[in-house]
Amino acid sequence: MSKKRLLWLVLIVLVVASLWQAWRHRFGAPEDFAHMEAQFKYGSIGADHPLAQAPIPYWLWKALPELFDPATVIPSPHGPKNGLKGLDAFGLVTEQRTDARDLPDGHAAGSPVFERPIGFSKRRVFGMDFVGMNCAFCHQGTLRASAADKPQVILGGVGQSVDIEQYFLFLFSALTHPDFTADKVMPAVERALARQKAELGWFQRLLYRYLIIPIVPTYLASMERGKFDFIYPNNPSRLPDFGPGRVDTWGLYKRVFVHPPQDDQISGSVDFPPLWNQKAREGFRMHWDGNTDVLVERNVISALSLIGSRIEYLDFARLTRVTDWIIGLLPPRYEDHLPASLIRPGQQAIDGPLAKRGEALFSDHCARCHAAGGDRIGRVEPIAGLGTSARRIEEFTPELAASLNTLGTSQWQLRHFRVQNGYVNTLLDGVWLKAPYLHNGSVPTLRDLLNEPARRPKQFCRGSDLYDWKNLGWLSATVPDAQGKPSCPTSFFYDTTVSHQGKSNAGHGYGTWLPDADKDALVEFMKTL
Repeated sequence: MSKKRLLWLVLIVLVVASLWQAWRHRFGAPEDFAHMEAQFKYGSIGADHPLAQAPIPYWLWKALPELFDPATVIPSPHGPKNGLKGLDAFGLVTEQRTDARDLPDGHAAGSPVFERPIGFSKRRVFGMDFVGMNCAFCHQGTLRASAADKPQVILGGVGQSVDIEQYFLFLFSALTHPDFTADKVMPAVERALARQKAELGWFQRLLYRYLIIPIVPTYLASMERGKFDFIYPNNPSRLPDFGPGRVDTWGLYKRVFVHPPQDDQISGSVDFPPLWNQKAREGFRMHWDGNTDVLVERNVISALSLIGSRIEYLDFARLTRVTDWIIGLLPPRYEDHLPASLIRPGQQAIDGPLAKRGEALFSDHCARCHAAGGDRIGRVEPIAGLGTSARRIEEFTPELAASLNTLGTSQWQLRHFRVQNGYVNTLLDGVWLKAPYLHNGSVPTLRDLLNEPARRPKQFCRGSDLYDWKNLGWLSATVPDAQGKPSCPTSFFYDTTVSHQGKSNAGHGYGTWLPDADKDALVEFMKTL
């Protein structure tokens, strides 16, 4: 063999070997955590891969809150009003990560810790860091006993303060803003690097300045109009604002997975459900409307909202870790969180005799639908009997169900999605911390839910994590504006009278006829669940 042919052969072998290595490492290396709570908070489900739906280069993401104020960059009136800065404005929590269990595997002492709020993971692909959302973004409840307290994080909770819509609006608004230029972004990136005592190589700096920053606005503008038109501020037919703790579940799926894509003109926003105690729900219908009864399918489809059409980039192995963990995740106990200052001398956190009487009432009026062993537990209760808003049911179309049931990889398949005509009767474990109530979060406290719909609050404020220990819910009273009308100056105004938006607080009249003393006993018992 001639030297020339030998050189060509060696070159071909090197190219093939390089391509093979690149292919083998195409999924990159996400941060992993030995402690499962840390994995849930900061671990990956695949949304941080650059070929997923909307990952963001990490240092670009770190610079955005410094450059753009969420309250002003998001078009009015869709932005936050809580006065908080950065990602805190969306109800997210950034911990002081001093616990060694919250450090990624293999972390070297003294090396930079990539600080980020709960709900974000980081993955390195071909040497570049990307950030994406995970399950904890929505399922991180917070709780404060008073305004002076720091929030207690309840993992797997209802995320009642988290506004996922505002977070996406922030990304779209900031990354397409006229001030999103290399000359303004790169100095902010440098400051972020300095704060974390980190380095960025010259090649990545060139990529950021001359490729990523110029391309991102065009890509994001196209995505906003094409896939997220149901929240696009300039779309006259956009859906109403979701509000904190709520999401329009299926709008994006109809755009990404249904062919031809469907418009989402049905306002069927629902509350984030808690994730705890999935073992006890084995065999139950899942999602609010019971459209599947397979836990893995429920978790996969939730992840696909972040992964998008490149379903092979869903990190099924790490999602399985989360699935296995929430099977045994126990709900928080009321008595463990009630401040000692609220317990009178000689009394207990829960009034035992009153709770005992409430237990008997629960057995008579609630157990068939909401207790383990009840003959109606885990099934779909027909909407005709419930009387609650049907908008969420209407939003899940036969075309969507059929499309979802074609999705799958060698590791997972979706095959059990069905259109239903009601909502699931589920367990009330941890019910004291599931407020607001009903699938659409239209009733602020558990005590309100036991009143007839006409006596439930018509307007209230959503987004608080200040707890109402008596009525079991969140402090949510409105204040009069200059015209004397109810308003929420620093939070989301929830109006149950606009029933066409799926916000009606009607229905679920069970137990509402009981005398107030019996209702008080029921509430006391439900503190124990």
